[in-house]
Amino acid sequence: MTTKQPFYLTTAIAYANGAPHIGFALELIYADAIARYQRMMGKDVVFVTGTDEHGQKIARKAEELGKDTQTYVNEIADLFKALSKDLSISNTDFIRTTEDRHKETVKAFWDLVIENGKNDPRGPFLYTKKYSGLYCVGCESFKTDKELVDGKCPDHHTVPEMIEEENYFFKLTAFEQDLLALYQDENFVYPETKFNEAIQLVKGGLEDISVSRSSKQVPWGIPVPGDDTQNIYVWFDALVNYLSAVGFPYDKTMSERFWPADIHIIGKEINRFHTVLWPAMLMAAGVKPPKRVGVHGWILAKGGTKMSKTLGNILEPRMLLDVFGVEAARYLLLREIPFNGDGEYDHDRYLARYGADLANNLGNLVFRVASMIQKYREGKAGTVGNDPWNTSDRWKQYTEQMEGLRFDQALETTWTLIRDANKYIDDEKPWSLAKEGKEEDLDRVLAALAEGIRHIGWMLRPFMPQTSETILQSIHQDTEEKTIADISAWGLMQAGTIIDPGIPLFPRIEAAA
Repeated sequence: MTTKQPFYLTTAIAYANGAPHIGFALELIYADAIARYQRMMGKDVVFVTGTDEHGQKIARKAEELGKDTQTYVNEIADLFKALSKDLSISNTDFIRTTEDRHKETVKAFWDLVIENGKNDPRGPFLYTKKYSGLYCVGCESFKTDKELVDGKCPDHHTVPEMIEEENYFFKLTAFEQDLLALYQDENFVYPETKFNEAIQLVKGGLEDISVSRSSKQVPWGIPVPGDDTQNIYVWFDALVNYLSAVGFPYDKTMSERFWPADIHIIGKEINRFHTVLWPAMLMAAGVKPPKRVGVHGWILAKGGTKMSKTLGNILEPRMLLDVFGVEAARYLLLREIPFNGDGEYDHDRYLARYGADLANNLGNLVFRVASMIQKYREGKAGTVGNDPWNTSDRWKQYTEQMEGLRFDQALETTWTLIRDANKYIDDEKPWSLAKEGKEEDLDRVLAALAEGIRHIGWMLRPFMPQTSETILQSIHQDTEEKTIADISAWGLMQAGTIIDPGIPLFPRIEAAA
């Protein structure tokens, strides 16, 4: 077994009622940046994404399309797998809630909640009662009157259906104090605004929630153990994927190594499910809650309006990839959409940033340095001297920003180094040093620039993995199994290292694209 420290992160699993949207693409890219960074920290990373495939909404969608439900969700799962590949996502697993391994974990988890409730004075944690309530099929959840706007779901703008049936309920109210105790860990939810939202939800008073539906009404789901008249409610089922992906409770070696999860990456619209319901479910089962939940914002249309099919302002992931390519698309989203808030897709602004940051700053730097070393030093690096840019402080800043999920800031730290290296060329004027015969100064400048390119190549790795690989290979650096501790010291570029001729990294994109 590896001696590396385990690190387990997840995205939310995508609801399989349609093709992937840009918001989930962003979530995948955020999570991938974390996964790649944690590997650079020497961790043994398990990174899981997947699809949530049960529920009334999915069954209705399949019926509308005239398809068998399993066939339909298979097609949707394939779309999400393809998206992960297209975005260069380095997930180690793809979990589907229709898989047997997940169904078995859900049943075992349900039984644990039942058993623990028998031995706890607050129990039972699962019980049946007749219930009538307003159910939004779009959200796959019950709504209270105070959550509706003009009698409609604020997210789907539809009138919820009145449902009356006997269901199983989860005794969420039993865990109010336990949740508030959990919230004493100030790192549990990021950002603070979403943490405060969870705290206020609990302090405002919780209600027990329905966690099953009649199998006649909702036949597409996992049956309640011992009661085939009921199917487990889609959210109760879906959340357990984080356990089933690490083999809980059957693969004790893996589940005990990787659980509790180090971080769940989710969108803000499902905050309450992950910061209130999920920890309470785990407490009821006697399982530790996740260490951290990272709640990201939305991509909005230009002007800050929400994307919607009605307004015709939807941005499909493929549209972004077709214009910018995967590496630039990853960069632009991470740079323009801060994790802790919303951000806009403004095509003209993205195009301008592509030109300024990628084609000009980064692309020109790498090309200029390689070309000058080819011209003046026969394509070989010299002996590295003093550090003109204090890279050790920049690495410290970079790691703090990455640990804090401030990806846009970590990229700015990287681009500050890129801009400073470009300025160094303009200030030192290697062409003049060569013309004047100042060979030692020319050696010093070119060696520093080659070493600077090495640092930049590594800093780009979590965000733009192929660009990082291209840069590091062009200066003949070994990229296998390297950690920040291995590569962040100044002066590791060996004298005589081959520097390949410069290649254009980011061709210019015409504004009409």
